[in-house]
Amino acid sequence: MKKLLLLCLCIFCLSHAQEQPAPAAPPAPPAQPAVQKPAEQQPAAQKPAEQKPAAEAEKPAEPPKPEPKKLPEDILQTPPVVYAVGNEYQIMALVNQDLPVVMWVEVNGKQYYDASNGVLRSARSSHRMTVPQAELNAAKEYTLCCHVLTKRKAYFSQTEPLQKKTYKFRPLEKTENIKIFMIADAHNRVKCPIAIAQYYEKDLDLLILNGDILNFSEKYSDLINLYKVAGGITNGEIPVVYARGNHEPRGVMAEELEYYSPLRNGYSYFTFRVGPVWGIALDCGEDKPDGHEAYGHTIACHAFRLEETEYLKSVIANADKEYNAEGVKYRLVVCHIPFIRGKFEGDIYREWCTLLRENVKPNLMLCGHYHRLHVVRQGDKWDENGAPCTVVIGSRTGKGDDFTGTAVELTEKNAAIRFINYPQRVEGEDTIEFK
Repeated sequence: MKKLLLLCLCIFCLSHAQEQPAPAAPPAPPAQPAVQKPAEQQPAAQKPAEQKPAAEAEKPAEPPKPEPKKLPEDILQTPPVVYAVGNEYQIMALVNQDLPVVMWVEVNGKQYYDASNGVLRSARSSHRMTVPQAELNAAKEYTLCCHVLTKRKAYFSQTEPLQKKTYKFRPLEKTENIKIFMIADAHNRVKCPIAIAQYYEKDLDLLILNGDILNFSEKYSDLINLYKVAGGITNGEIPVVYARGNHEPRGVMAEELEYYSPLRNGYSYFTFRVGPVWGIALDCGEDKPDGHEAYGHTIACHAFRLEETEYLKSVIANADKEYNAEGVKYRLVVCHIPFIRGKFEGDIYREWCTLLRENVKPNLMLCGHYHRLHVVRQGDKWDENGAPCTVVIGSRTGKGDDFTGTAVELTEKNAAIRFINYPQRVEGEDTIEFK
């Protein structure tokens, strides 16, 4: 009986133990609230890195290009000169001798180079950049750009950093009261021509250099004087017309003058257009026969003049694009030697006078050469070859600072002429009525 009771008690205890729930696990600590970063501080989602080719990944970053330096004055010998030839401007600049420089100008974002068949020139100190007049007239400024060459080689030439300078330009846009100053027979003077050409001050519209600006073309320094006068008067800001005289062809550097002066396809005679002014620059060459002993068999101007006659005829044949072109109000002849008088080359010069008088019908002819101040009207005693119009001989050269040039003001009906002596004293004046 006792065994039976003990067995029942064991069964009861075992059953009661299985029905008790398991003790509860200790509560988990409360979760900490997440700390939110401000939106701008949260890192952006990272994109997977792009895979680059090994060669590109190894290429070092290019350094930033240096800003162009301002063109220093010690590179240019004078300010540039803007010559008018045809319907173009030839912007010419003179750098220091023996300084190899490649050069171009920028006008309204376009480059115009001093180049020979794609090769930038650096062998001479003179540089010529030809720009359409319409482009520069519209832009009213140009930027002179250059690299100084440290070594020019067949491969990997070495240059200094780009240097540049911008010049303002004032084209001739008005049609009345046009102010022109003519310098002739300076014969290497620089100070006096620059001083008297300030007669119109900032109102000067056109500078005419009418021959014998140089005494001779003997030395390189002679050629520089052309730039000293033209650049000193205009600072590269207004147009210039240059006609060669009879002293420039003399000397060992005469054959180099073509690289230092404006030309039309290699020729020193040409037409030009500046606003409403149309003109023709003629070149008589020397003032004595080619065989004269003074030249020692170095001159061939007779054939040169015959070629010039044919050019004058071609200009007349193309009148509608020359002196009869739209907008032309004034017609000028610019020539150093007044070929209206004298027996030397009389047949040629009489033909020039006839062609001009009967076809071009110029308003005015501007000359130098005789070192005197004189207005020659048609039929005067100086008119021996049939002058095409009134001729102004407007240069006088004395000793020292005795030097005179000519101020011309064009109106619709006439030209006011004043002879200006250094330092800006009016020596004489005249009014030429247009026919």
